[in-house]
Amino acid sequence: MIRVFRYILAALLLIGGAQAAYVELSAPDRINAGETLQVSGTSLGTLKPGFSTDLIFYQMQFTKKEIARAQIVVQEGGIFSASFPTLGLAGGNYLLELVDPRTDGQEVFGGTAKNQKFVTVVDRSGEITISSARVQTFNGVLYLKGTLAMTGNNGTEIRVEKAGQVIFGPEYIGTVSGEFAKTVPITEGGTYRVSFSDARGYIGMAEFAVKDATTTSATTATPTARPEITASTPSSRTQPAYFTVDSAGGTLRIRTSSGIDWIMEYVDENGGRFTLNQKGTVGGESVTVETLGGPVYVKVYPATYTDQGTVTLYAENADSLNVCTTCAAYFAGTPAPTPTQKTPLPAAIAVLSLLFLVLRRR
Repeated sequence: MIRVFRYILAALLLIGGAQAAYVELSAPDRINAGETLQVSGTSLGTLKPGFSTDLIFYQMQFTKKEIARAQIVVQEGGIFSASFPTLGLAGGNYLLELVDPRTDGQEVFGGTAKNQKFVTVVDRSGEITISSARVQTFNGVLYLKGTLAMTGNNGTEIRVEKAGQVIFGPEYIGTVSGEFAKTVPITEGGTYRVSFSDARGYIGMAEFAVKDATTTSATTATPTARPEITASTPSSRTQPAYFTVDSAGGTLRIRTSSGIDWIMEYVDENGGRFTLNQKGTVGGESVTVETLGGPVYVKVYPATYTDQGTVTLYAENADSLNVCTTCAAYFAGTPAPTPTQKTPLPAAIAVLSLLFLVLRRR
């Protein structure tokens, strides 16, 4: 009956001389962050095979913010499709909107067109707590241990990837009151990403660095430093910038761009979290970190709520530097104290010294 109605509606539009087309988007109402959002559509009226336009994916939080866009192309039968990855997206409300290209100032889609669709993204990354070391020495296995808050005894499906290649799974492992432990055979060191899912869908991802045993010898030779590399992304207090820095071993140097009073937080290979805010708007925040070749996670945001802009992160002696959409979980909770830095003589001591000189002259 619905299909008959659509054809009747299209026929009426054509008979009336109007060129408006009926379109309708179809997508799930809810999706777990990390799953791929599949979008399909149907069209009637004047949309011929080959017609194309943009499908935009917006985040609806305070304001409408574009997350991604894809081009749809109408096929025979008036159908089209698109997909959007949701890995790293925050939970909340999102909007799919098919752009009306408007020809000769006239709308292409009719007034009854359903060219918008609201979708709720459910973020479950907070359910994961990893207790095994994030940096491990290669011994033939990757050791995984932790807790999934909502899993109970129902088990979890894990998948282990290295450099985009699946080396284990997907395979279910057992859980006891949400706790799990698993050793995964591996053949070399490097960065491994482990994703967790259950019957309700994708939960989240954890990253591990495995050091080759040959790189931990007692030699004192200094490794050759990599040249400085950069990555940039917008940042505000409500939407901080996150980065992953894959260190090359040895002294890693990280700094931010200037112009805005940035606060920089980072999590080192041992899971220690530190905060820096010393330079203001003149000169970016900077820090050196001794590494063994594992990942360091960085968060950057303005010191004031009224500031926002694009921050550039610079890293020297790193294998790679990338904007990270899944790193917010590493910065949950209260940050650790700022690491000790060389600072000028405290103001109080300087004042006391000046007062002593004045009294002595009298």
